[in-house]
Amino acid sequence: MPSTPGHEPVVVPGLAMRECSPAALAERLVPILRELDFPARRWQILTAGDLYGCDTVTRELLGRVPEAEYASVHDVLGVLAAVLTGRPVPVTPPMRGPAPAGRAGRPGAMPVRATAPARAPHRALAARRPGMPRPV
Repeated sequence: MPSTPGHEPVVVPGLAMRECSPAALAERLVPILRELDFPARRWQILTAGDLYGCDTVTRELLGRVPEAEYASVHDVLGVLAAVLTGRPVPVTPPMRGPAPAGRAGRPGAMPVRATAPARAPHRALAARRPGMPRPV
């Protein structure tokens, strides 16, 4: 019986198959991802591993995380366990609500009304004394 593409176990050099269990992955990755703000994209997960100073096996594991936005550490662990064991990757529901500050909006999200920045007075107005006559 031919296997479907994308559903074969992934071999990570230096990682035994028994270390691909969700509990073993959590033990290895939770300390690294603990300081990461979620939702997080793949590049943020890889950067967290680099900043933590993880070993090459763990870096290879983090490199196997598919490109997506993950809502929590448990989502990352679930997807990574599925990728490593050859199971189909679980589909995470799209996030609802407005995009966090500094991020592009997501399709289907409610738009947030933008507020205008506070106007700062011109420095010449702030330096002028109140009793000075205005030039004509």
